[in-house]
Amino acid sequence: MAGTDSHTTMIDGLGVAGWGVGGIEAEAAMLGQPMSMVLPGVVGFKLLGKLRDGVTTTDLVLIVTQMLRKHGVVGKFVDFYGGDNKENHFPFRKH
Repeated sequence: MAGTDSHTTMIDGLGVAGWGVGGIEAEAAMLGQPMSMVLPGVVGFKLLGKLRDGVTTTDLVLIVTQMLRKHGVVGKFVDFYGGDNKENHFPFRKH
């Protein structure tokens, strides 16, 4: 999906790839012009277990970000996966 709103990329959380584009690109697409883009690579990140007491999801995000930066992950999609862990009750997690 392509959109001109700054929240366009939030659709990614639903499993739909969303790109923010400029007004000229959006107008051209509405008039039937093809839109080309380079798709980034995908890196898998396996999540297992549960957070210890006192550890927040913010702590988890900061550590994961640090790990990805250490491995040079820039300009890529990160696909988080793992077992069907009922212990993680993140508000956005599918059940």
